[in-house]
Amino acid sequence: MSWPEGKFKQTSERAAVGRGEKMQRILGVVLVLTGLGAVLSWRVAAQRPPSPAPPAASSQSPAYHTLPTKGSQRYQYHHPPGEPGASAVADAAADAIYDPWVPPPTPAPNGVREFTLVIEEDVPHEVAPGVTIPSWTINGTVPGPILRATEGDLLRITLVNKGKIPHTLHFHGIHPANMDGVFELVPPGGEFTYEFVAKPYGILPYHCHAMPASQHIHNGLYGMLIVDPKQGRKPMRELGMVMSAFDLDRDGEADFYAWNGTAFQYADHPIALKKGEPVRMYVVNMFEEAMVPHIHGNFYHLYPSGTTLTPTEYTDVKTLNIAERIMVEFQYDFPGNYMFQCHVSEHMEQGLMGFFQVAEPVETTQLRSPQSPQR
Repeated sequence: MSWPEGKFKQTSERAAVGRGEKMQRILGVVLVLTGLGAVLSWRVAAQRPPSPAPPAASSQSPAYHTLPTKGSQRYQYHHPPGEPGASAVADAAADAIYDPWVPPPTPAPNGVREFTLVIEEDVPHEVAPGVTIPSWTINGTVPGPILRATEGDLLRITLVNKGKIPHTLHFHGIHPANMDGVFELVPPGGEFTYEFVAKPYGILPYHCHAMPASQHIHNGLYGMLIVDPKQGRKPMRELGMVMSAFDLDRDGEADFYAWNGTAFQYADHPIALKKGEPVRMYVVNMFEEAMVPHIHGNFYHLYPSGTTLTPTEYTDVKTLNIAERIMVEFQYDFPGNYMFQCHVSEHMEQGLMGFFQVAEPVETTQLRSPQSPQR
C-alpha cells in the first residue's frame, strides 16, 4: 500500500512542527530550573559567613624543608673534602660528629661489665648542617653510646634519669622479665640498675620504652649493644652505624634521615679506609620505615642480626625493617671516594649518605677512640 504524495507531505510537516514545539517547551523548563538554581545558590552564599583569609607566611617558618634537596645536590655531584686516606673523622671537632669507629673487644674484669647511661632532655643537637633541635640524649649523644660485651658476661647497666619525666631502657636480647625495661619506670632524679647475662651474641638495640615509646625513641633515646661470641671474630676495623630519621614539625613526614644522628655528617667528614683493609660494619635501623643500606663499588658478606658465625648472603644492598640489624664485612680493592647510603632515594637525598675515602695502604694518624661509658 502506498501513501498519496500530498497526504504524506502534510503529515510530515505536522510531525516536524510538533517536535519543534515539544523541544521549545523542554528548553523553557530547563531555563526556568537553571534560573531558580542560580537564585538559590546566590541566597545561600549571601547568608554564609565569609571564609577566613589564608594565614600569612610567617618569618619564623622553618627552612629545613628546603635544605635536603640543596644538600643532596651538593653531596651528590661534588667530591667530599680532603684527600682519600685523610683522617677527616679524627681531625673534626670532637663534638661535631658521632665517631663511627667501634673500639675492639676487651676482657670483662671478673666476668662483670658495668656501664652508666645518663638520660637528659632538651639537649641541643645538630640533626643536619645548620639545623639544631632540642633532643633527648643518652650520655650526651644521639644515638647513645655503643656498648660492647662478650657472650656470657654479667652486665650491670645503671640508668640515671636527669630528665623531667620517667624513662626506662629496654634491651633486646634474652633476660628476666624484671630486667626488660617496660614496667620499672625510673622517675626524674632516680636510678635503676639492669643486671643480666649478655646473650645471645649479635647486635642488640636498646631504647627507652616509656610511653609514648614512639616519641621517646624519636627524640633520641636509642643505641646499640654489640655482644661478641665467646670464641671471638677475626680482628678487623669496625664501624657502628645506626640509621634513623627526624620529623621536626611532627607532621608525619621525616625532614632528615641520618647515619648516627646527623644528616650528611659522613659526607662532610668522610670515613678513611685503606685499600685491601678488612672492615666490619654493624648496622641497625631505628626508624619506623624500611631502610636499605647500600655501599657503592663493592659487595659485602652479610650476617643477619650478627647472630651467625658464617655469612648467609653476598650482596651490596639489604632491606631492614624497624629494629632489624645486620653485620656486614667487606674490603675495597681500588682507591677513591665511594658513597654509602640508604637506597631509598628520598632517604639518601635527605641525609642518609656519606663517603668512604679509600687510599693506598700508607701510615695514617691513629683515629681517636670514642669516650667509653664504662665506669
